[in-house]
Amino acid sequence: MEKEQQTASGKLTLAIIIDCCTPGAIFLSALAPAVLGLFLAIETGVSLSIPLVLCSLLIPVLFNASINLINDYFDYVQGNDTKDNIFGETDSPLAFNQIQNPKPILWLGFLCLFIGGLLGIYIIYKTNIIPLIIGVIGAISVLTYSGGKFSVSYLPIGEIVAGFVMGGLISLGVFTSLTGYIDWTILIKSIPMMLIVSQFMLVNNTCDIERDKIVGRRTLPIVLGRDKIHSVAALFTLLWILSMLFSSIFWYYFGCPIVILMIILLRKRFVTIYTGPRLNSTKIPDVLNMVVVATAVGICYPVSILIHILIIKLLSVQ
Repeated sequence: MEKEQQTASGKLTLAIIIDCCTPGAIFLSALAPAVLGLFLAIETGVSLSIPLVLCSLLIPVLFNASINLINDYFDYVQGNDTKDNIFGETDSPLAFNQIQNPKPILWLGFLCLFIGGLLGIYIIYKTNIIPLIIGVIGAISVLTYSGGKFSVSYLPIGEIVAGFVMGGLISLGVFTSLTGYIDWTILIKSIPMMLIVSQFMLVNNTCDIERDKIVGRRTLPIVLGRDKIHSVAALFTLLWILSMLFSSIFWYYFGCPIVILMIILLRKRFVTIYTGPRLNSTKIPDVLNMVVVATAVGICYPVSILIHILIIKLLSVQ
């Protein structure tokens, strides 16, 4: 009854704002890649500044929250998300609660972007201009990913762009902010994170094909169709598993057992990703399965790298 009254009131609450930020997605698409960049910076032996570390981790979190808030706002006001076409509150908190004045969500999204920019200025002041270039690309991605029918999220490149920016560029940006230089191998080592983010978007957008068509979106699942996108999803699954194994075996062999154990424990969920119907009616189990897999990758892959780094440093002391 309380939920029904809250829904009927259409008032924006703190709980709804937090839901719009999508904390789970922030972990996968911002914090996990940022932590990966931090661990890769530790590998270089650079002396870390605590304020720089905190800023480097907070900036992608704020940028990702900004994307989620702005995207939720435009999906709601443009009619892509309605109370009739969503599967639950987590799908669209604004539509589920029928928020009468969603404008604060948009302004909060811009505020997160602004604060992230200020922190970026601090990093530039403490290091050099290189993080600025990466930050500008990230900011442009935030603004172009959402915000209208000509945004990246409406195009068949949205899934790939999201994976590259969130899974790869964030790791590179954090690494560069902490070390002061660019190492392009960071992008190679970030490929598993890129692909898992892209696949998460792919699963979500495949479930939403019918809903997205109505508002004129041209996501990759819409362009290829549900039958062909299954093959793409299967390829993504194979590629990020192989890329993670390659990175572990070639660079971080002491942490490889963790990656192998994770793959063994999650093998049934990999099969589900490979064979899942990805329909609107199965969105909840499909997305939840992807959440479990993506969370496991977001934790185990960086931790395996950190363990390797610590063992190497320990052996070098002896």
